[in-house]
Amino acid sequence: MGEEEEEEEEEEEEESSNSMCILPELLEEIFIRLPLKSILRFRTVSKHCRSLLESRRFSEKRMSLQKNRRILAAYNCDCGDRPRLLTESRFEGDEEIVYLHCLASRPSLSCDGLLCFPEQDWIIVLNPSTRQLRRFPSGLNHKCRFGFGLWSSFSPGNWAIGFGRDKVTGSFKVVRLCFSFREIGQEEPVLECGVLDVQTGVWSKLSPPPHVVNPGSKSVCVNGSIYWLHVDVYVEKHYKILALDLHKQEFKKFPVPPTRATKESRLVNLEERLAFVKTNVLPIWRVEIWSTDTYQKRWSKTFSIHLKLDVVSWPKRRRWFTPVAVSKQGNLVFYDNQNKLFKYYPRTNETRCLSLDTCVISPYVENLVSLPLKPSHPYPHVSVETRMSRCRLFSRESSSWIFKALQRNEFRILEILFTSLVVAGYICSPRK
Repeated sequence: MGEEEEEEEEEEEEESSNSMCILPELLEEIFIRLPLKSILRFRTVSKHCRSLLESRRFSEKRMSLQKNRRILAAYNCDCGDRPRLLTESRFEGDEEIVYLHCLASRPSLSCDGLLCFPEQDWIIVLNPSTRQLRRFPSGLNHKCRFGFGLWSSFSPGNWAIGFGRDKVTGSFKVVRLCFSFREIGQEEPVLECGVLDVQTGVWSKLSPPPHVVNPGSKSVCVNGSIYWLHVDVYVEKHYKILALDLHKQEFKKFPVPPTRATKESRLVNLEERLAFVKTNVLPIWRVEIWSTDTYQKRWSKTFSIHLKLDVVSWPKRRRWFTPVAVSKQGNLVFYDNQNKLFKYYPRTNETRCLSLDTCVISPYVENLVSLPLKPSHPYPHVSVETRMSRCRLFSRESSSWIFKALQRNEFRILEILFTSLVVAGYICSPRK
């Protein structure tokens, strides 16, 4: 009997040991299918769960399985509070909009669900999904920062900023390029290039690029490389594309598509491919989108959209359009610099306006990657009184038709008030 009991105990130990080996894989498969809120709660259960849920493997696997395509937009608020996601999303047509509590005019860069906010003295990196925010010194050369130029539409003075992810190590990096003329009549600018590793919080120097880029040029990251578009100020048809491999930390010239560029041209990441967006005004108003192939070597025209004035209103000048995503049916979602959101249907050659007031930031992807705490600096504290007095978020309990109409942007409250005042003034004014 004693021998039989010992054998049974050994078999139970073997079964328990085998189940412990399988347990992490089973947990991973279960956690991947949970919603974001549940995953954030499970991170506090144990160290084992936290290490599993914050691992690079789990984060990348969950991102690849996300089916619902969403768009991240700015919920315009200047209360000074730290950026954060609102608890509720909104639908414009069949597109789900997720809102980030921040100032709409605040410049930003995005990559794989993370955001980078360049400031004069700080670089802020935010993961909206995990609510982690880290702040790093900008690494600017204070001796020459105020030499020439003012703040442009995206970065200070003669600086260009890049934000992306190293596809080999998985670490996020911020790149700064400075092209400054320190002497009168100097033909070639002095180049200062640096890269910040978000994981370590350390700036390191880069070898200078083969050519300059436009100050304030907004970059894009595709497949582990950052790209900048440089358009000649005097001859717009002359333009170049600068590429930086984040792992090798090497600059190179990238071939341009067989078309001309304008000041309104943009580079974007469209479905993990580098895309060149061009707006033509004459002879007809049209948006052309050129995309690279899988190997990032050949360009081809993927969209040519005729912009009709009954959908896309005036003005034409200083107007540019940016694609966000392509649906499974091949429909293109894009927006302009006047906060209007559109959707193009290639089969019917039809363009519809989804929203008149949506400040799009980027496509939204839930990324559970953890940002380091030690190398960063704390974010300035904002009192609760300031946040509550100046910030008015959407109310869950508001269900009136007026509230729903305002959410769908069918009316603009300022136009309604102005029209009401004019009519009231006309009725109440004394008549001779």
